[in-house]
Amino acid sequence: MDRTVNAVAVTPGVAHSIHLYRAPLPPLGPGDVLVRPRQVGVCGTDREIIEAGFGAAPAGETSLVLGHEVLGEVEAVGAAVTSLRPGDLVSATVRRPDGCPACLAGQPDMCQWLQYDERGILRAHGFMAEHFVEAEAYLVPVPASLAETGVLLEPLSVVEKAYRQASLTQRRITSWSARTAVVLGAGPIGLLQTMLLRERGAEVWTLARSAAPTDASRVVEACGARYVSTADQTVSALAATLPPIDLIVEATGVSSLVAECMAALGANGVLVLLSITGQNAMTSVPLDAINRSFVLGNKVMIGSVNSAHEDFSSGVARLARFETLWPGLTASLITRRLAGLDHAAEAIAERSGIKTVVEFPG
Repeated sequence: MDRTVNAVAVTPGVAHSIHLYRAPLPPLGPGDVLVRPRQVGVCGTDREIIEAGFGAAPAGETSLVLGHEVLGEVEAVGAAVTSLRPGDLVSATVRRPDGCPACLAGQPDMCQWLQYDERGILRAHGFMAEHFVEAEAYLVPVPASLAETGVLLEPLSVVEKAYRQASLTQRRITSWSARTAVVLGAGPIGLLQTMLLRERGAEVWTLARSAAPTDASRVVEACGARYVSTADQTVSALAATLPPIDLIVEATGVSSLVAECMAALGANGVLVLLSITGQNAMTSVPLDAINRSFVLGNKVMIGSVNSAHEDFSSGVARLARFETLWPGLTASLITRRLAGLDHAAEAIAERSGIKTVVEFPG
């Protein structure tokens, strides 16, 4: 029996080496599940891997199968699998533990040794293949009612974790809530963060470079947030017009904005950094003023990366809630659909719209 499947892969470290690949398909163990992808999302991380910014192939291989955002259908289950059956829809977590104390405690998203593997990113093949095999423990059930938007569950889980981490941190303040929030970035992460904060009742201002109207600005406004172009108003200028900002989420990848966010944050506020910057930018910042405001204002800045199984699970409920509040809005984030692996390999690296999704034939 042929134990390989067609997939879209890159040669890590070689820019624009995207190609079709016959990827190995592991045997189905007792606790494993065979999944056929329905949709696989494309994000900025995928494009950075394609551009040779980072990424690593599994041991003994030279290719890495892309894709870490997936909605798939269960085709077969191992003898010990109890929570899933053929026909169920699932998503999958991304990070696999390395044995550090945090990973052993069930929190690979908080890994201490940083030697984890990640599906489609580091040393583990991704989901952009005709089939993949995954352990039951790393799969998240998705109801059939979310078949149109379930592929967004992985980026939403990152947003869920960011909000969870902010909320956990702010338990130190009995009276705290995110009443006034600012989100920097209007890609999928920024838009989903905006929607989550609006669903939680916050007044939200979402900043991006492009002037409205855009696909992103329409999403922001449709959920009741305000869209601001940074070409018209800086973070500092906006902050001067707002009540004290309780929460800022930075999701642009522009490191120079971090200091501006620190200065703009209100007393008792929390700044969450979600983006990873890959350059070596240098800038001058008013450190004394920032330090003084953080100490006297009891402010906090935290980094958040990846997500946990619980964030995927809460994301499932959140997607359903989004649909109740704003029918069709979440699905509108998917602005580009590529049919099949052949077209994906040709066009996946192109930047267009908000979210690109590769769709697999049924």
